[in-house]
Amino acid sequence: MVAQAESRPSSGGISLPALLIALLFLAMAVACFGVIVTNVLQTLNGRLPDEDTGTTLLRFLNSYGLVIPIVLAGVGAFMFGLSLRLFRMQAQAAAWGQQFLLWILVVCAVLFIQQFSAGANAAGSLGGGLAAALPFAFAGVIFGGAYWWLMNNKHVYRGQETLMEASARSAWNLLLPTIAVMVLVALRPLEATFITSLTDRTFASGRPTSFVGFDNYAALLGVRVDTIPCERDEATGACALDRNGNIDFPSERAYFESLGDPTYRDLGFDDIWTIPLPGGESQIVVSARDEIFFDAIGNTLVFTVFSVTLELLLGLGIALIINSKFRGRGLMRAAMLVPWAIPTVVSARLWEIMLRDNQSGVINHFFTQVIPLFSTSQAWLANASLEIPALIAVDVWKTTPFMALILLAGLQVIPSDIYEAADVDGANKFRQFFSLTLPLLRPTIAVALVFRTLDAVRVFDVFNVLLGDRAFSLATYNYNTLVLDREAGYASAVGVVIFVIILIFTVAYVRILGVNAE
Repeated sequence: MVAQAESRPSSGGISLPALLIALLFLAMAVACFGVIVTNVLQTLNGRLPDEDTGTTLLRFLNSYGLVIPIVLAGVGAFMFGLSLRLFRMQAQAAAWGQQFLLWILVVCAVLFIQQFSAGANAAGSLGGGLAAALPFAFAGVIFGGAYWWLMNNKHVYRGQETLMEASARSAWNLLLPTIAVMVLVALRPLEATFITSLTDRTFASGRPTSFVGFDNYAALLGVRVDTIPCERDEATGACALDRNGNIDFPSERAYFESLGDPTYRDLGFDDIWTIPLPGGESQIVVSARDEIFFDAIGNTLVFTVFSVTLELLLGLGIALIINSKFRGRGLMRAAMLVPWAIPTVVSARLWEIMLRDNQSGVINHFFTQVIPLFSTSQAWLANASLEIPALIAVDVWKTTPFMALILLAGLQVIPSDIYEAADVDGANKFRQFFSLTLPLLRPTIAVALVFRTLDAVRVFDVFNVLLGDRAFSLATYNYNTLVLDREAGYASAVGVVIFVIILIFTVAYVRILGVNAE
């Protein structure tokens, strides 16, 4: 199919206006790459004689960042390719060129208004504002003329634009504002965080900042795996036993120092996991440079997996129940949202009172008196083995209504006639659920999982209120590193790792649930 009318082949070569428009796009492509080269040269020209490469790179990143050069390079490459296709007089290139010129006109108009206002305020007259905005008015005239000519002379270009190509162009036309906003409010802050993670910047300090490269990531993610033999009895040569009768192993630091290798101690490694090998005469030791960070990763992943799984199962059950027709369904839906409506800090404080490790705590009273599951009160928030399960229970109580609300919205868009057809075919409710409901609910489940996983991986308030510094999540560890330890560079590296973990979860959900195929 053809969008609008078919383009007629031109009778001769490229016309002068078409040549000028192609050269205009080529000039814009050269300008984009020229800006990048100019910025690099300015950074190199400002380099001091004794300045190292890392400091020079840091100056460039602080001045221009990463996102803007990448965007300029992408736009320059697009316009360069577009100019080549315009030289060949392709109709599709003319349509894209017209679209691109329209957005350039919008940008020129915005910059004209901005510069006119700033110039008028600075000079105190309209003439000063007009002088400041005159270059953008001149550019607008050039781009406007090119846009007008393309709009009225599409017939001189060869080929035709299909309906699919026109739809793709319209889609990009609608996406461009969103992409621009994403670059400004999402990518730029992420870029600033990544740049800071390459430095030794101190939070709220005037101390000079130095470029350290990936040292923060090496300290954060540094892991080593070693096999350590047992201590030997000098008399028998067998493995020595400690006072409890267990095989005695040397400490990791002592073992490597006995071998003349101070790396383990100098880099600050600590063991986080020990695996006995068959025979018991040696063991595998997994060590990390930042033991607390890996504990925070473990706490966060356990919290995320169990809380999101329980919330999905309970939320799906609640959504199925309140999606059915029964008296009082509206009241049930309103009551369901009460836990979600309570602010997290408030609900965490309430649960802190309920989880007290004596009979004044409602939970302990219930499990020792009403249902005698335990003989004594449990220290839910002081026992290391019960802390994370208690937090999971608090989060499930609060967030299951949110999951149920999203799944209920997905259930209500499933047409009821397919269930009527299934009843006629003799399919029972279980068969209908697994063959109809779950497949049709899959995109909604993916959205719910992405939202909940984002919140769970970034969980801060529940951990901070109920556990403080007794056990960390990734977010609370990031907070303590930045605010209490004042290590802004190291904390930024933690933030980047959190972003990568969230990205991995999101991509996994999309791939596993096949949302991209919907």
